Amino acid sequence: MRPEETLDIKLAFAGWFTGKPAAELAEMEAEAYAKQGFSNSPQDELDSLRIAQNYWVAPDMVRIVEAAQETLPDEDVLLEEPPSSHGFLVLAEPFTIRCADPECVDDHPFSGLRWRPVHRVLPANKWAEEQHDDGILIQWIGPVVGEEERQFFGSPVAPVGNGMFMPAGRPLQMAQSVEIGALRPESAVLCRYARTMWTLMQQPLVAVGELEADRPQRRRLQRAGRIPAAPVAVVTLRRKTATGGNEAQEVEWSHRWVVRGHWRRQWHPRLQAHRPVWISEHVKGPDDKPLLVREKVITWRR
Repeated sequence: MRPEETLDIKLAFAGWFTGKPAAELAEMEAEAYAKQGFSNSPQDELDSLRIAQNYWVAPDMVRIVEAAQETLPDEDVLLEEPPSSHGFLVLAEPFTIRCADPECVDDHPFSGLRWRPVHRVLPANKWAEEQHDDGILIQWIGPVVGEEERQFFGSPVAPVGNGMFMPAGRPLQMAQSVEIGALRPESAVLCRYARTMWTLMQQPLVAVGELEADRPQRRRLQRAGRIPAAPVAVVTLRRKTATGGNEAQEVEWSHRWVVRGHWRRQWHPRLQAHRPVWISEHVKGPDDKPLLVREKVITWRR
């Protein structure tokens, strides 16, 4: 997907939440959200979309997230962790995760993410007393499957499953806990992807530009009266600029690669806490070649 499609996708979502199908689906999902201790009505979704910051993540950044999420340290979740309190994010290319259902052998694609802050109240049960939590509700979106689903959602993407609540002040390893409201293991994986993306988006290896809505988009948004024509933050991988040194031998590389990617704990002034920082020395290779992300490259020399 291209950066300029972000606002059109967001507008399609907003239109869907005002229609009858969204109301019917919300009624079906109301009990599931009630068990999580909060509501997630179409109006809640629409109110969040109106004020959400827009993001488009370039293909290189998607690949970095895929590589980095596996080793992300499991720090306590902070409400300030996302780059904005409400967000609507579209990936240039989807990533895939193997379904957790043992009877399903499919790889499910994910092409975007929405989030907003939520407060939940969980009633007491035999394992715990009544809980009150502030946290972040995330909802992944994926490509629609077939024309029928496209007509139902009116968009090239659709929500994937229910939204997931990440309680602030707790690590994602709580997914294995019997505590009420604990995440399922597969949900924890998707939350880790989200946290990795948020973390990387706010670090020096990332360049963030802005793309303004064009005139036709502004007119569509104005007619809809629901979504402002806010700019889209375009998140790309920053390339390190070479400074001096001896003249290098010219090599015909077939790809680009990230050198020495790893996590390090570092003090984060905005969050007032030690948080993981992804350390990537630089990206090597020609600009017009695909990015190849590997954990390690071993070279045998004679």
